[in-house]
Amino acid sequence: MEFSIAVVTKIAEIMAEEVRKKLEEGGQILEIEQALRELAQHVCGLGLQKVIEAQEEKYPLEILCSCGQGAKAWGQREAVVWSVFGKVNYRRRYYLCPHCHRGQSPLDERLGLMPGQSTPGLASLLAMLGVETSFEEARQLAERFLLFRVSDNTVRKQTEGYGTAQATLEKEWKQATEDIKGMELREQTLKPHAGRIYASVDGAYVPLHGEWRELKTLCWYEVEQIHPSHPQNHHPEKAQGVGERVGEQSHLQAKNMKYYCDIQEAEQFGRLLWATGMHHPVDAYEEIVFVSDGAVWIWNLVQKHFPNAVQIVDWYHASEYLTPIAEAAFGANTLQAHEWLTQVRTELWEGRIQDVIQSCRSLASHTAAHLFIEKAITYYDHNEKRMDYARFRQLGYLIGSGTIESACKQIAAMRLKRSGARWTLPGVIATAKARAAWLSKSWDSLKPSYTRLPLAD
Repeated sequence: MEFSIAVVTKIAEIMAEEVRKKLEEGGQILEIEQALRELAQHVCGLGLQKVIEAQEEKYPLEILCSCGQGAKAWGQREAVVWSVFGKVNYRRRYYLCPHCHRGQSPLDERLGLMPGQSTPGLASLLAMLGVETSFEEARQLAERFLLFRVSDNTVRKQTEGYGTAQATLEKEWKQATEDIKGMELREQTLKPHAGRIYASVDGAYVPLHGEWRELKTLCWYEVEQIHPSHPQNHHPEKAQGVGERVGEQSHLQAKNMKYYCDIQEAEQFGRLLWATGMHHPVDAYEEIVFVSDGAVWIWNLVQKHFPNAVQIVDWYHASEYLTPIAEAAFGANTLQAHEWLTQVRTELWEGRIQDVIQSCRSLASHTAAHLFIEKAITYYDHNEKRMDYARFRQLGYLIGSGTIESACKQIAAMRLKRSGARWTLPGVIATAKARAAWLSKSWDSLKPSYTRLPLAD
C-alpha cells in the first residue's frame, strides 16, 4: 500500500516537532525512539477510530435479525476493541431485536469487528508469540513490542483460537474424504503431478496434568537436489562404489513442508493422514514415499491408506540399534567398537540386511550385548524390505526422516515440553496445531473465531 509522500512528510514533521517539545534536553536516541513510538501509537489508534467511524453508512430504522424478526435501531452506541495500537473506542449504529434480545451492529459485522475483543491483526500477533514461547514470556514480549499490557490468558486464548481453526479445517477435510460421491468426482478431475511426494510420521510424548501423552505428528513434503556448500572429503566410512559418505545424503533436502499433529489413537490419526494427503493432493503424484522409523502402528497406517507407497525405514533409526551392541561387546569409544560399527554400518548402508544380522549374531557370546542383539535382529527382520538402502539411493530416494524429527523437536520439545509446562488435553492439542500451522506457513489462511475475553489483567 502506497501513501502520498507529501502527506507522510507533513505527518513526520508534526510528530518530530511534538517530540522535540517533549524532550527539551534533546534526549538520547533511545528516548527519541520511545517517544516517537508512543506518539505513533496514539496517532494510529485515533486514526483507526476515525477510519472505522467513516465506514458508517445510512441504515434503515429496522433490519432483519438472524432470528427472522425485525431488529429496531437503538441509536448510536460506543464500542471498544483492542488493536495493535492499543484500546480503540468508536461509535456506530446499534440495533436490538425485541424478540430474541440480540444486539447487533451492521458496521461491526461488515468490518469483522467484535466489541470487547482484539482485532484479527492483534490476535494474529499474540498467537504468533504464543506458538513460539510460553504464554507468560509471550505476554512480556507483547508488552515490549506493543507498548500496552496483555494477560497470559489472552495470549493463550488467541493461540488456541488458531489451533482450533486448524482443527476445524482438518475436520472438514476428513468429512470431504468420507463423502463417496465427492471423492468419485475428485478422482475424475484429478490432474497428474510429475515427481514424488514424501511423508514421514512420528510421535513424541508431551506433559499433561498427571500423565504424558503421545503427540503424533506427520509431515508431507517434497525433496529437491542441491549442491553441497562444501566438497565432501575422503572419509574412512565411505561406502565402496558410492560417491557419498555412509549415512549422508547432503545433496538432497526437503522443501514445502506441511505439518499436522494430534493426540489420538493410531486408527483415528490415520483419518488425519488420509485427509491431509487428499487435501494436498498426494495421489496425483507419480510416487508417494514414506520415510519413518520402524514403529508398527506407522506402517500399519501406511499399508491401510497408501498401500502402493514406497516404504523406507529411516536410516538413522536403523543404525541406532548398532551402537549399544558395539559398546556392550567392546566398550564405549574403543578401537574394536569403532571398527565393528564401521563395518556393520557400511553393510546397512548398502542394504545387506542379512549380513548386518549375521554381524550382530557373531557377538552373541558377549552376554552384556545379548538383549541389544535380539532387539536389533527383530527390528531388522521385520523391516528388511524397507531397508534396501543401496537400491533406494540408486533410485534417488531420500532415506532419512530428519524432517519429521525436526518437526517433533520444534513442536513437542521446543514449545510443549518447556520447563514446568503442564497442559490440559484440549490446550496442548490446540497449541500444537497452531504451531504446526505456523511452521507450515499456512498461518494466514486460518480464520479463528475469537472468544470474548478482556485483554488486560
